[in-house]
Amino acid sequence: MGMVYSGKTYSSNRKKTVIDSYSLPNGKARICRIAGVVFLLVAAIWGVAAASQASIPGWSLSCSDEQGCHRYVDLSGLLPSAEQAAVTGDPAARARFTAYVDQPPVRAGLAGLILFDEGFLIFLFVAVGLTLRRLGGRGRPVLARALPWLKRGALSAVLWAIAQPLTDSLRAMLLFPGTPSGPSWFIALDLTVAGPAMLLAMAAYATAWALEAGIRAERDLADFV
Repeated sequence: MGMVYSGKTYSSNRKKTVIDSYSLPNGKARICRIAGVVFLLVAAIWGVAAASQASIPGWSLSCSDEQGCHRYVDLSGLLPSAEQAAVTGDPAARARFTAYVDQPPVRAGLAGLILFDEGFLIFLFVAVGLTLRRLGGRGRPVLARALPWLKRGALSAVLWAIAQPLTDSLRAMLLFPGTPSGPSWFIALDLTVAGPAMLLAMAAYATAWALEAGIRAERDLADFV
C-alpha cells in the first residue's frame, strides 16, 4: 500500500486521510464553547463582587425569617481569632478599632489587598474560559491557540496560591495597630488551601508545557520532511 505525504496530510490509496490537528466532534465542541462562556460569566460576576468588597471591606449579608436580609460591616472578622476576641469583648477596644479602620489609608490598604488577592482568581476564570472557547473552536490549529491560555491560567493559579498567605499576613498586620495588642508581625500560612492549589496548578502548567512542546516538535518534523 503506497502512502504520500503532503503538507500536514497523509493520504493512502485507500483514501484514508489523517489531518495533523486536534478537533472535537460538533456536539462536544459546542459544550466546550458553552462551558467557556460560563467561566467568563463567572469571572465577570466575581470581578463585580471583588470590586464591591474592595469598596466596603468586611461587609457581609445576613438573612433571617424575622428581619429578612440586611447588610452589615464588621472588620473585626478579618482579624485572627485572638485579636478578634480582644476587640469584640471590650466596648472601648471596639470603639478604638472602629476609629482606626475608618481612616482612609487603612481602607485603601484593605481594598488593595482584596483586589490583589481576587485578581489572580478572576484571571484564572478568564483563562479557563478562553481555553475552552478555543478548544471548541472551528479554526485550526486548535491546541496551539488553546494551550497558551491554559498555561496563563495555571500560572495565575500558582500566583493565587502564593498570594493567599501573603495577603492574609499583610491584612492582619495592617489591622493590628487598631487592636489592644498594637502593631506586630504576623505570618499566616495555611497549607491546607495553598498547598493543593499550587500542586494542581503546577501539574496543569507542566501538562500544557509538555503538549505545547510536542506540537512544536511535530511542526518542526513536518517542516523538515
